[in-house]
Amino acid sequence: MIRKISSLVKKIAWFTWLYIVYMIVSIPTILSTTKKFNNNWWLNIVYIIIGSILSIIFISYLWKKFDGYRPEVTFIRSWTKEQRIGIYVSLLIILVVGEYLLPFVLSTSDNQNTIEKMFQVNKFSIVLSAVIFGPIIEELIYRGVFQKLFFQKIRTNWQLVVYVLLSAMIFTAIHGDSFSLDLLPYTFMGIVFAIGYVLLGDIKYSISFHIINNTIAMISLFLIYK
Repeated sequence: MIRKISSLVKKIAWFTWLYIVYMIVSIPTILSTTKKFNNNWWLNIVYIIIGSILSIIFISYLWKKFDGYRPEVTFIRSWTKEQRIGIYVSLLIILVVGEYLLPFVLSTSDNQNTIEKMFQVNKFSIVLSAVIFGPIIEELIYRGVFQKLFFQKIRTNWQLVVYVLLSAMIFTAIHGDSFSLDLLPYTFMGIVFAIGYVLLGDIKYSISFHIINNTIAMISLFLIYK
């Protein structure tokens, strides 16, 4: 029992440490989107380059840490190519429709307001972070690493449900200071990303969902602040 508790504590500590590292890696991007530093174009370029290098190094580390991000879900059969495509398209439609409808019934979250302010200061830096580095890092940590640490083998429907919900809740928590209805879109996204990961059996699918979702969001910001 003591060994199990000790192992769990170590896993939580390591998972928390990855979150802290992610926040540190994000600092150059944040600095490049503040008006104080954005006035110096050369300094802005330096921040973007440093942020990109740190992100690439962090992604490389996360990717090599585990021997593949393929969840072991013992009770789900192997899908045919046609079924895999059908699942992917279905989840993508659910994601896009849900993300389109939710803003009509919910107010904008503080996180979204912050992103819009940063976007108006430095579009390139936000697009680079939100469309490329952010989705890859977040999926590797909050879907892949989380599953590898705490749900190494998913044997039952209940384990699958718990994993999906916890993964979505953690994903929601990093996008807001406290839980509220305004953060429901992040919970919704987290659920779709997690389901895509475990059903399709590869982290690349959830990364692609995340990238597509954020790309659509960025396009909408370009249309609003053109």
